[in-house]
Amino acid sequence: MKRREFFDDHAASWRDGAPPDMPQRLRRVVALAQVHPAERVLDLGSGTGVLIPHLLEALGPSGSVVAGDFSAEMLRQSAANRWDQRVALVQTDALRLPFSDGAFHRVLCNAALPHFPDKQAALSEMARVLRAGGVMVIAHPIGRRRVAQIHRAAGGPVGEDRVPDVATLSAMLRRAGAQVAEAVDEPEFYLVSARL
Repeated sequence: MKRREFFDDHAASWRDGAPPDMPQRLRRVVALAQVHPAERVLDLGSGTGVLIPHLLEALGPSGSVVAGDFSAEMLRQSAANRWDQRVALVQTDALRLPFSDGAFHRVLCNAALPHFPDKQAALSEMARVLRAGGVMVIAHPIGRRRVAQIHRAAGGPVGEDRVPDVATLSAMLRRAGAQVAEAVDEPEFYLVSARL
């Protein structure tokens, strides 16, 4: 099974088994990203849209979210939430983002980086679409070890997908032109933020 087919096939059940406190963890991701009202945010690897309500709350009425994912079925699941006009759903490849340089104040990549076949290229693309002074956030709100367990058990195209440790990701971010501002690597929560 190919990677895109895997995500299309699992989209309807993607939220199954999430910890009961997942909304609080997602709010923490947005808080640590320091999302401000009226900003333009890219939610890359948005999936079914779990981060979107928390982003909209932080962005207020004049902010906007571009939710990008390469799985059409994930985006269909997200669209079922009937987001308001502040949200645009875009099918896109993280390695070739269809956005202009400096298009976003923030780029959040929540629970998605392990699945990108070339993480360094994806980080470089995220940096490219950030404006000067913009913030990039890589998060996995269940922690690195749990991600590895889930992916190992799933097998197939995601069987070897892993979240890089903080030192490895920090070096990758530097190569992409960003400097790490904060890193959290707890047993059940992982986040690295970097600024251009």
